[in-house]
Amino acid sequence: MAVDFQTLFTELGLNSTETKVYLAGLKLGPTSVQEIAKKAKLSRTATYDAVSALQERGLISTFERGKKTFFSAEEPERAVAYFKEQIGRMNDKLETLKRSVNEMRMLAGGERPTVRFYEGDEALYALFNDMASVGFTEFLEVSNIEAVYKHLDVKYLHQVRKILDPNKVKIRLLHRGELQSPRPNTEYCRLPDELGDFHGDLWIYENRLAFTQFVGKVVVIIIESKAFADLARVMFKAGEQICKQPSHS
Repeated sequence: MAVDFQTLFTELGLNSTETKVYLAGLKLGPTSVQEIAKKAKLSRTATYDAVSALQERGLISTFERGKKTFFSAEEPERAVAYFKEQIGRMNDKLETLKRSVNEMRMLAGGERPTVRFYEGDEALYALFNDMASVGFTEFLEVSNIEAVYKHLDVKYLHQVRKILDPNKVKIRLLHRGELQSPRPNTEYCRLPDELGDFHGDLWIYENRLAFTQFVGKVVVIIIESKAFADLARVMFKAGEQICKQPSHS
């Protein structure tokens, strides 16, 4: 199958006019701009502009013969070398961009929530590692304790919790079901049954809130948004007031 060099060169970074001029010059050999323009079916002005750009890239050279100036497209090997150099520079720039993502986020107008999705055995590890990376001091949780211990392996749960130092984090927990393994530095408050049933957890920490599903495959969704986290805190406090009422203590 014949190679479509026009498409290939434009995909590698030359514009359409530059590609036409280079390929025309390669087919003609050393020649004048007028002949290149005729072969490429371009205006002389467009051809001169493209020749100038290609000279800067080292893909077209010039020489004098008598009183005439000739233009010669460099060999294909030079084109390969040029594109390799460009790709190398782009890879370096891409790495710089990757390292600068957080800095770029600061330039964005308004807050754009970031949503991350995890599932399977690594989901809770991802959640606890995220919490550890944030370095918060207070953590709010809404949990159906019975669902947690019904659907999660206890050894797995304890292993995941080792990521966080419980002595450095103050936890306020609204829960359904009976407590089984009270954690240190945790303030517990049982939700009244009439509020309804649920089978997951809600976690609020710093500018994040995370939803965890335990039924079936473990699923964790982390939303990074100060606005959403602040809203969730208000809802948590409302639930906290309900569960602290004397009739529900």
